[in-house]
Amino acid sequence: MYFVITHDIILMLVGDVLMKFINMFIIIITKIIIFILNLLGKKAGTVPGRIAIKLNRNIRDYLRVTGKIIVVTGTNGKTTTTSMIAEILEKSNKKVIYNKGGNNIGWGITTTLLKNCTVTGKINCDYLVLETDEHWVPVIYSKKNMKIDTLIVLNFFRDQLDRAGEIETIVLKLEKFIKNNNCNLILNGNDPNVVRLGLVNKNGKNYYYGIDKLSTSYLVSHDKMEGIICPNCKIPLKYDYYQYSHIGHFKCEKCGYGNISLNTKVDKIDGDTFYIGKDKYVTNNENLYNIYNLLSIVTLSDIYNIDKNIVKDVFKTYEDKNGRHQTFNINGRKCILNLGKNPTGFNVVLKSIKYKNEEKELLIVLNDNVNDGHDVSWIWDIDFTDMDGFKRIICTGTRAYDMAITIKCSGYKKENIVVEHNKEKAIDILLKTNNKKYIISNYSPLISVKETLEKLEKR
Repeated sequence: MYFVITHDIILMLVGDVLMKFINMFIIIITKIIIFILNLLGKKAGTVPGRIAIKLNRNIRDYLRVTGKIIVVTGTNGKTTTTSMIAEILEKSNKKVIYNKGGNNIGWGITTTLLKNCTVTGKINCDYLVLETDEHWVPVIYSKKNMKIDTLIVLNFFRDQLDRAGEIETIVLKLEKFIKNNNCNLILNGNDPNVVRLGLVNKNGKNYYYGIDKLSTSYLVSHDKMEGIICPNCKIPLKYDYYQYSHIGHFKCEKCGYGNISLNTKVDKIDGDTFYIGKDKYVTNNENLYNIYNLLSIVTLSDIYNIDKNIVKDVFKTYEDKNGRHQTFNINGRKCILNLGKNPTGFNVVLKSIKYKNEEKELLIVLNDNVNDGHDVSWIWDIDFTDMDGFKRIICTGTRAYDMAITIKCSGYKKENIVVEHNKEKAIDILLKTNNKKYIISNYSPLISVKETLEKLEKR
């Protein structure tokens, strides 16, 4: 059990000087813990931050950042977007610090900060780029020493309802935070839940990005949608077209909400290539949600005058090593791992693979741990129709049977569904045939699945 030191009590008893020495001691202890955990082959993602906050809950107030703070938030795509921004800035000869492991709540971000600061609490960098959970943005960045220069908001979808609540809860928290802060906002102009934030950003600049109508866009949506009510008039928004879920071109016919000018706009997508005006960009992940996230990075590059050739090079060559659209080659079998932690993310991944004309099989990993959310009712919103292109679907994880029942009830042949609760055995079953392999995992099992595949690939 740790002795909790509160900032106010220490100031009253012994003054500010001793508090500085205590904070220095906490930083040293944290760095020693990180060193030991790394020596043992551990990630040191959240444990050091937990301990530091136990010792002083205000430890982050002691830190000072010399560079500009860029924060990436939203439901889907934070980790990959943050990693790509960091790589682009590093190739631009900037000193960058970011939460590489994707630990995006208070403990993990505190670990990243303390790992990279001096004993006196100084964080020397040109840019501090932090992927941050939507609920934690107001908590971490409300103090002057952690002032955001640019906040990127990618999208909002229902996710982990028992932890995060409804989208409205998240938006209201962020609106309150933005009203009291002065920063650039880079916003998905095709997401009505995100565009709302621009209405309250009176002290900073708004930059919007979006995608024009495509051949794959549709006029009538059967997807599960959120927040399609005008925040001003409280009436349903009118859509000219949908890209997926509630993402598309929308407007309120009464007040004009949604009639915004896009700073960055894709005019055309052709396979793995998309065009912004005359500029051509190539990506190795052509999923539409990924292209949206890349647009946020292009917008960021305009704000900070980053060489577009560097941006294009990273888009083309970037290889995910965190389980998000990561490819493995195991005994001549190509296996692609994706994250699917909510209905929208799952549906976008499924849509991109289920209509491909190839021999393929699918493994789905579903857990209900704390960081996944115990409520897995969301899986009934996944579109499992037209799944006959998969020779087999294997279900594993703590809620494997729930997933198997959902797939069966969607019309897929039950004799082609395999249930195996042990993840390693399920992967072995998947790899016994020569078809192309796809794996979709929700949050908590993703890293362990990735590590298993990496070991098999090395063999």
